[in-house]
Amino acid sequence: MYKRLYEKLSAYSLIIFDMDWTMYFQKSMQIRMGARLVMHALFHRGGMKDMKLILDYRKMREKWDSSKEASDEVFFSELSARYGVGKERVAQVISKWMFEIPMDAVASSADKDLAKTVEKLLSEGKKVCIYSDYPAKDKCKALGLPGDLRIFSCGDGEIGKMKPDPEGILCISKLYPDIPKNEIIMVGDRMDRDGLAAKAAGVGFVILDRFRFSRKIRL
Repeated sequence: MYKRLYEKLSAYSLIIFDMDWTMYFQKSMQIRMGARLVMHALFHRGGMKDMKLILDYRKMREKWDSSKEASDEVFFSELSARYGVGKERVAQVISKWMFEIPMDAVASSADKDLAKTVEKLLSEGKKVCIYSDYPAKDKCKALGLPGDLRIFSCGDGEIGKMKPDPEGILCISKLYPDIPKNEIIMVGDRMDRDGLAAKAAGVGFVILDRFRFSRKIRL
C-alpha cells in the first residue's frame, strides 16, 4: 500500500499531511491516555475537574463551527467561564494532558511506514508540510519526523479556522506561489474534515484508513 501511496504522492510538488489518526494511530494512544487520565481523576485532588475540562476541550474542538475563529485563546476563555477557573489554569491543564504527557504514547503509535514516505518525499525535493487540527510541533518531534518539515495548525494566527474550512490549505499554498493547485495534495484520515477542506481549496486529496491493519490493505 505504501509503495502505491508514495507513487501517487510523488507526482505532486507540495504534499500536506494531517497529523492525528494520519501520522500515528490514535486509537492505541487514546487507550493509554484514557487509563492515565482516569487514574489522575480518581487519585489526585481536582483530578475529576481536570478530566472533565480535558474532555470538554476535545469535544469543543471536534464540534466547533468551522466558520468561527479558532484559537486557544477562544477555547480557553470559554472553558474558563464554564468551569469558573482562570484561563492560566485551563492552559496549564490542557498543555500538560494534551501536549506533554501523551508524547510517549504518540511515539509508540507511529505509522513508521508513513514517516518513511515523508522522508523519501523530502529527500527528492518535494515540499512537505504538516497541517493539524491541534498544535503539532511536539508530536512531530515525538514521531521522529524530519526537522525541516513546516508545521501548521488550525489555531495559528494566520489561519484561525478549523477544517473543513479551506483557509489553512489556502494559507499554506500562498507560501509556495510557484506551485499551482493541481500540484498540491492533502493527506488525511477524514473526508468530512481533510477531504472537504481540500476540495474547497481546489487541491487533491487522499484519505487513509484510520486503523493500523486495514490501512495496509487500502489506499
